[in-house]
Formats: sequence, structure tokens, C-alpha cells
Amino acid sequence: MEFTRFTYFLLLLLSLSFPLYKSFEPKIQFYKKFRYIIPAIVLTAIPFLIWDVLFEQHGIWHFRPDYTIGLYWLGLPLEEWLFFFVIPFACFFIYEVVAFFTGTRPLPYIKPFTLFLALILLLVAVSVPSRTYTFVNFLLGSLLLLVMLAGRLSASRLTSFYKGYAVSLLPFLVVNGALTKIPVVLYNNQENLRLRIYSIPVEDTVYLLSLLFINFWIYESLKRYDQRRKTGIKGRG
Repeated sequence: MEFTRFTYFLLLLLSLSFPLYKSFEPKIQFYKKFRYIIPAIVLTAIPFLIWDVLFEQHGIWHFRPDYTIGLYWLGLPLEEWLFFFVIPFACFFIYEVVAFFTGTRPLPYIKPFTLFLALILLLVAVSVPSRTYTFVNFLLGSLLLLVMLAGRLSASRLTSFYKGYAVSLLPFLVVNGALTKIPVVLYNNQENLRLRIYSIPVEDTVYLLSLLFINFWIYESLKRYDQRRKTGIKGRG
């Protein structure tokens, strides 16, 4: 029974192990992106951890202590803090691998699709203001999708994001499926739509979209800034 305390930690370790192992693979050279990835992960983790702490304090979700190693801070187990570093790192790896093998050719109608999705999320959010997780999550997702359209994100970069997100959903659903089926994390069904993918609240897929998009936006912004800086140095040289 004592072994069960490592359940959440082992799921995170499994999520991290392969991307970390393959980071130095010569074709993709994922390790060269670390200088952009690490700041993106840290900056994104801050608001999401605040969100997580507040939702745990208000009983929107909570964690079973018998499936964590027992180290808590601000009501969250250590594993939950690590989640916001491990999962984005693994998803960045997926994003780079997908981009390497599929290229950056934009999908047709990608921007109208984004607008349609943003409006659907917004309509659902305003229709259930009393369901806190759904309302906050879908509203944030809608706003971020609109930011995608209003910003300078090209159709090719938008396509790359969606491809990476779509592939990331598969391992995310496996890991989150385990966390919600055991369950390690319990959701207050009064605060969500009660629609599940296996044992996972449907809201979690939008949560992942928001988490990854903010990471992606910072990551791509840092890369573009670095490229402009290097171009400027070469131009003056």
C-alpha cells in the first residue's frame, strides 16, 4: 500500500523520461531549444499555479494524499507543482517532433476554425456562469484563441500549434485518465459540465489548450526576439 504514495510522481516521471532521453537526438536537437523552453515554462507556471491553489482552496478539485508522497505547499502536493513543468516540457518535445516531420504548411481555413472554436467556448462559458471550472476555463480558452487571431501569429505557426496540441492530447489523456480514474485528483461535479472523456472532465482538454498556448506564445516570442537580435548583430558586423 505504501507504494501507492508514488503514483502521481511515477506518472510524471514516465511523462518526462522519454522526452528528456531523446532531447539530444541529433536530428531534432531539442536541447538547443532549452533556452527558450525553460523561461516559457516558468513564466506560464506562475498564473496556473495561482489558479490551481485558488481552486483547491475553494473545493473545485482536491488531491488524495494517499497517492502523493506527502509534501504539500499552499494546499498542493509537490507533484502538482511539478506537473506545470513536466507536462509542458513533454508537450514542447511533441510540438518540435511534429513540426520536424510534418513541416509548417498551414492548414486551410485554420483561422476561421479558430474563430468558430473561440465563439463556441465563449457561448458555453456564459451559459454556465455558476459552474466555476467550466466558466473560467472556457472563458480563458476563448480569449486566448482570440488573441491568436488578433496577434501576429501566422497561419503556419497556428497550424503547428494545433498539430502539437492534437498529438499532445493522446499522452495527456492517458496520464490524466490515470489521475482521474484511480483517482489521485477529485473534481467537484457541481463546478463542471459533468461530461467526461473516460474519467476526465471535458474541461481538462481546454485547460491543456490554454496551458500549452501560453507556453507556446512565450516560446515563439523568445525565439523571434533572439533571431532578430542575431540578425541585428550580423547587420552591424
